[in-house]
Amino acid sequence: MTIVLVGFMGAGKTTIGRRLAQVLGRPFIDLDSYIVEKNGRTITEIFESEGEEKFRQLESHALKACLSQDIVLATGGGIVEVRDNIHMLKENQLNIWLDTDIDELYSRIMGDESRPNASGQTFLQIKKLYNSRVSRYNEIAFMQVDSSQSVDDCVREIMKILTSL
Repeated sequence: MTIVLVGFMGAGKTTIGRRLAQVLGRPFIDLDSYIVEKNGRTITEIFESEGEEKFRQLESHALKACLSQDIVLATGGGIVEVRDNIHMLKENQLNIWLDTDIDELYSRIMGDESRPNASGQTFLQIKKLYNSRVSRYNEIAFMQVDSSQSVDDCVREIMKILTSL
């Protein structure tokens, strides 16, 4: 079964996912890195040359390929922008929503040029995007973890739930 980490940009999906995979002895895949590797271009390059819609198509194909594996998967923050992705994730069921305060998220992503949906955006624009996605993260989440905690605390919280299943 795939353990999927969802949440907004800067929530810690990749960092926590790597550590969780290590603890579980499972492979880890960062969906954005997977897309970059398969397409030979950065996310920013894909956005600039073909647009967000094309990126979302690539993301959906990558998600479908990865959900059949016994891995820990960190998705991009916009995975919930496509209805088919939400449907696939609902079928997966073991989706963990990493979340923290919007001020903390903004401070983590501010100035990161590798995030096309955040680059050059104001706090209010980022907050609006965050608010537009929150209900969809909640819709697909098996559990929610406050990622303002340390990485090890987040992993311990997740492991506590996983071992009780």
